[in-house]
Amino acid sequence: MRVVLVNTRHFRGDGASTYTLNLGELLRSHGHEVAFFAMQDPRNLADPNSDLFVSPIDFAELNRAKSVVAGINVMKRSIYSWEARNNFGRLLDRVRPDVIHIQNLHGHITPSIVTEGRRRRIRVVWTLHDYKLVCPNTHLLIDTTQATCEACSGGAFYQAALRRCKKGSVLASLMATAEAYAHRWLRIQSQVDHFIAPSAFLRHKVVEMSSLEAERISHLPYFLPEDAYRPARGLGEYLLFYGRVTAIKGVRTLVAAMREVPSARLKIVGRVEESLREWLGGELPPNVEYLGPRFGQELTELIGGARAVVVPSVWYENQPFSILESFAAARSVIASELGGMTELVPQRERGLLVPPGDVAALAQAIRTVVAEPECVARWGEQAFRYARREHAATPHYERLLTLYEGKGYGARNVR
Repeated sequence: MRVVLVNTRHFRGDGASTYTLNLGELLRSHGHEVAFFAMQDPRNLADPNSDLFVSPIDFAELNRAKSVVAGINVMKRSIYSWEARNNFGRLLDRVRPDVIHIQNLHGHITPSIVTEGRRRRIRVVWTLHDYKLVCPNTHLLIDTTQATCEACSGGAFYQAALRRCKKGSVLASLMATAEAYAHRWLRIQSQVDHFIAPSAFLRHKVVEMSSLEAERISHLPYFLPEDAYRPARGLGEYLLFYGRVTAIKGVRTLVAAMREVPSARLKIVGRVEESLREWLGGELPPNVEYLGPRFGQELTELIGGARAVVVPSVWYENQPFSILESFAAARSVIASELGGMTELVPQRERGLLVPPGDVAALAQAIRTVVAEPECVARWGEQAFRYARREHAATPHYERLLTLYEGKGYGARNVR
């Protein structure tokens, strides 16, 4: 079978790109031919079809320009990219795939490419890594208040503009709203054969908030490659936060909680979003250390050396790889009681759950992890066994193949 994997990034930078690249390796290990389609980026991995990748666009730079011309350029590129569609059509003619498997593409590649697949009668499968189908702001969140929001349920996308949910900006929110309505008018969803949701929560929300039929979206959890399972021995003395250091990841709440527990230590690893640079560069409490981005073996060692990993997100996380990778290292997790995180971290079974944004509750969970090493070690062992059972590569491949072949298997709840 020949498969084209579509994702904005062609380097390891977030959950969607991690999954895409892992999936490419998994499919090739089973004898399938795999091609990629992405946006051009100097960080991309080498690829024989990179000449057809869509040209880069820096939305942050265009937003800083705050001009009519910049706004028009954003609209032209982010809603429907003729360049992406034409280049993708050339890739399809070159590769002649049996299946197109989409990951993240909004804003940079755009769903314009779906039409090229449909025109050639190629099966299109789409893994949803966030809530973009039902939320113009992607995360079911109002950026300025960090409050969860489902006002756009039922396709009421105009609510995004009324609430200025995207960056508190009228223009950004209007453009996100226009994008959502344009894709509805273009009937993009109807051109996709099947959708996949890594978490049962995401599947439920998409079905609840949209007109998508339940039988057209299956729950298929992420997988980890075999070499990711490296159970660490003993327990470290520090807590670890790693991933994108952004407001929606709850980093401010975490640092505030660490001030309440001076006996605990925290290491923060990851790239910092621009809005948090000044804050993180300020005076952190003495028990918090920011290490910057870390990758590969260095990151693996940091996870294995931790006492536990903290994932204090304030949005409905789908299925964070930071949790799965921690489980694969036999490390328990403190997570927010929100979204798909509740499926992964049952209370006092594979870690602890706390209300999102609750500094006092998070501080108490940190005290528990410090004071109960035997429980923490047991949770880590249980987490490792769970990950091996529910997030192994072979079952994922077998279930995915049924979707590629158009057989399906329906929703599946995992605890």
